[in-house]
Amino acid sequence: MSMVKKTRVTQIAAAAKSPAGLPKARKRDAEQSRQLILETALRHFASKGYDGARVDDIVAETHLSKNMLYHYFGSKEELFVAVLDTIYERFRGRHGEIAIADLAPVEALRQLVAETAKALSQTPEIIPILNTENLYKAAHIKSSKKIRTIYDPLFVDLNRVLEKGQKEGVFRNDIDPLQLYISLSSLVYHYLSNGHTLSVVLRQNLLSKQNFAARIRHVEEMVLRFCVRPELAVKHIG
Repeated sequence: MSMVKKTRVTQIAAAAKSPAGLPKARKRDAEQSRQLILETALRHFASKGYDGARVDDIVAETHLSKNMLYHYFGSKEELFVAVLDTIYERFRGRHGEIAIADLAPVEALRQLVAETAKALSQTPEIIPILNTENLYKAAHIKSSKKIRTIYDPLFVDLNRVLEKGQKEGVFRNDIDPLQLYISLSSLVYHYLSNGHTLSVVLRQNLLSKQNFAARIRHVEEMVLRFCVRPELAVKHIG
């Protein structure tokens, strides 16, 4: 068999082993191109909002074609939904690094506050992107097939923590896990989303490491004082 034929046979064999008959190198390039578009779009939507971000600017930065963007994502709206999926997955991924259900109840709530603060600070794009989505009254999130289920594991764990704390006689028996999480996350989210304006108004850098650490301790205490039975507050909170 000639060298040319051997090469062709090798290429066909590789393509046969690859999904959809694509050579592995081409499949990898396709995945990289899709990811490049997604990451670039995420930055544009975070900095300019949904209306301000332009497909032309996104593809210009990636040096790919507009046709390729539409091939992978279909439309600007579908691209934004993909960005929302990605940012929620990253947020929850960082948010769930510690299995809080395996911890003692009080320590579990401390960790939940710390994880929430860490996840928000390490995924800063989520704040402007969610602010944009709220202007649209969650119109794009409603199209997502992933986002509604992303929080399910968190609430399974939070329910277990609260039930354990109640069985041990440490927590009150009338805590709504949904309301608790909304309050907890809001205490951190508002601080970060309004950190720049509040820093000017209150004449101190609220986003410094020292002030943010103090904020986390404050939120921990508020959450625990709400959940822990009053007669046990001194023992468990200090």
